[in-house]
Amino acid sequence: MKNLLFVCSIISILFACVGGDEMPEKSKAASVSVPNESYAESRIRLNKTLETSPNNFQALLESAALALEHYDYAMAYADAAKAFRIDSSSHRARMMYALSIINQGNRTVADISRAQSYLQIVVNKDPKNVKAMVGLANTYALQQDFDEARLWIDKALEEAPKFFDAHVLQGSMYKVLSAALSGEDGSQALSQAYMDSAINTYSRVSQYYPDRPEIYIELGILFQQTNNERCVDHFYSAVQLEPENIDYKYALAYAYGLFGQERLAMQVYEEMQELDSLYSEAYCQMGQIYQKKYGELDSALNMYREVVAIDPSHIDAYVNMGVIYAEQKAYTRALKSYSKALSILPEDRGPFMPLSTFIENQNLAREYADEIKDKL
Repeated sequence: MKNLLFVCSIISILFACVGGDEMPEKSKAASVSVPNESYAESRIRLNKTLETSPNNFQALLESAALALEHYDYAMAYADAAKAFRIDSSSHRARMMYALSIINQGNRTVADISRAQSYLQIVVNKDPKNVKAMVGLANTYALQQDFDEARLWIDKALEEAPKFFDAHVLQGSMYKVLSAALSGEDGSQALSQAYMDSAINTYSRVSQYYPDRPEIYIELGILFQQTNNERCVDHFYSAVQLEPENIDYKYALAYAYGLFGQERLAMQVYEEMQELDSLYSEAYCQMGQIYQKKYGELDSALNMYREVVAIDPSHIDAYVNMGVIYAEQKAYTRALKSYSKALSILPEDRGPFMPLSTFIENQNLAREYADEIKDKL
């Protein structure tokens, strides 16, 4: 059997600089949030307030802060920008607007510079505002000025030694530096040192905040990158904290499969299907386990058919179907599957698939098709 295409969906964990954990009292902005209220409940409450009073300044700021905390960046940007337009003299509005800018996926260099200038104004007026300090550090990190970023992180940690966002940004910087040096001649030891520092930093955060599942996901990703089975334990911890989070379940299931625990992987993929029957990757990964581990080709084909019914542009499913059909000597069907893979446009590929991987997969489809076209 040909090598199968294993493409793991990248779970991108982005940390907004909005955490209120372990902040000096002076840095905590007044909030009208309700204790023990879920994000969904908060959204309903705030939406009702803003429907009746669209320019409610405090409600806009609370909405932006909550949206950032829950990685709802489009909502955060819209509400923070509106609040800042209403009162551009408010340092809290200025800070929230700046933080929402740097968490936009389509931000430009000019956007980062603008956010940096806003946050610098806030810090100048309020030198103990750790939230603004970490936001400022983030702007420097985004511009790869890690020395200046570290300076502001250290200042924030002097004020609040356990401040969540400061430690997370510090760990993210170590991770970026490790990746930048990976594969460079003579830099492997330094790359590993940065990786170890990232793991140590996130481990420390998990001890400070054991109820934050995103930290366990981050640790799991780092251990998985180093082919360390400890990733399974961290993904499992995240799922225990948020059992309904389908992306966390996917990370756990994929790690199970990666380290030879296919039965557990299949169990979690089935749980994912119960949560969301349209999550195509669950079917795709089950198909690959049937195909490679168990050799149950018909079961694998059924899974891949489910995938393409949900996502007609899922290139991996088409290529793997072609491999199975070719093995079964159903060459016409195999060529049809490869043709489907080759007809997918780059802009229609999955959101987590790099263009280079997409091109590589299409090249495989073309190569496999060439191998069997004379067998018809």
